[in-house]
Amino acid sequence: MLKIGGSVGTETDAALDAVVALNDAGHPLVVVHGGGPLVGEWADTRDLALAVLGGLANGRVVATLIARGVPAVGLTGIDGGMLRAEREDAELGFVGRVTLVDSALLEELIDAGRVPIVAPAALDRTSGEVLNVNGDAAAGAIAASLGARLLVFVTDVPGVRGKDGRVITRLDADKARALVDDGTIEGGMLPKVEACLIAAAAGCRAAIVATRGVDAVERLLAGEQVGTVFEAAA
Repeated sequence: MLKIGGSVGTETDAALDAVVALNDAGHPLVVVHGGGPLVGEWADTRDLALAVLGGLANGRVVATLIARGVPAVGLTGIDGGMLRAEREDAELGFVGRVTLVDSALLEELIDAGRVPIVAPAALDRTSGEVLNVNGDAAAGAIAASLGARLLVFVTDVPGVRGKDGRVITRLDADKARALVDDGTIEGGMLPKVEACLIAAAAGCRAAIVATRGVDAVERLLAGEQVGTVFEAAA
């Protein structure tokens, strides 16, 4: 399973190169994407954010992958009741935290040889309203529900860096929480690390890697060390 950014949609994008390579190698695959600059440019309300994520961003990714021979199917977390969430805070508006995943639709698509491309949105578990959810958190929850072998965050950085600036090759829950507490892990890296820990706790190997090199995921599947790896719980 891959989590990619939202600034995708061109044939030269390294994240999409990885998707194509994995599909060509015959690996069953689910991709979760964000909205990236498109959301900031076009969406200033929940409805516009959903339109951008589930429409423009998702459509660009799917169209590009289909053009490259990948049998991609575009979805949001709303489809099939895939993602359910609870509101984070009333002051944040329609923003939720994923609390339940129904992966049946994804499993059907994978069994049919398709590659689901999921935009992060969810249904409120109480009201049924549409909520925006963090794409990293959605990826971690979906990977845990599917029992994925591997979850990879393809990013613009080579992994989690320590205070000395060097990439930390391996992290467990205790070490990761210590780095969060002392402020080493912060900002956009925080939800990625939290998602990796959720997936690892469910038995999924998780990693944060840079986009360069389409072989990074294949190397991880082979058990090699790339980026920052969170080993699956025993």
